[in-house]
Amino acid sequence: MGKLGIKIVFISLTCFFSCKSSSEDFIDKKTMAIVFAELKTAEAKVSRLNLSGVDSSRVAFKYLEKQIYKKYKIDSVLYLKSFDFYAKDKKQLLSIYVQAEKIIEKNKNKNTTY
Repeated sequence: MGKLGIKIVFISLTCFFSCKSSSEDFIDKKTMAIVFAELKTAEAKVSRLNLSGVDSSRVAFKYLEKQIYKKYKIDSVLYLKSFDFYAKDKKQLLSIYVQAEKIIEKNKNKNTTY
């Protein structure tokens, strides 16, 4: 896991332990899996850019992250609240991760050229 991945997990865990969420204000499981998959894909793209510094990588990822949030009409606060909500039930969170993994694999296969 790259530095950006560690940061995403750290932020998510920080929110998990410090934020209180209600079931009224969260992203549905399907969208959560899609957003998570797109964030992981964006992280991988940035890591392949071989940018000269951590700051450059951070700026590039933040730009892509904002575009993803904008695409799904959410923000980082709602994403983290939703993560917190699903993390309370490990089976739900695992289900989201499995769906995200399937989305990543499906998109990877689409982008494979022979």
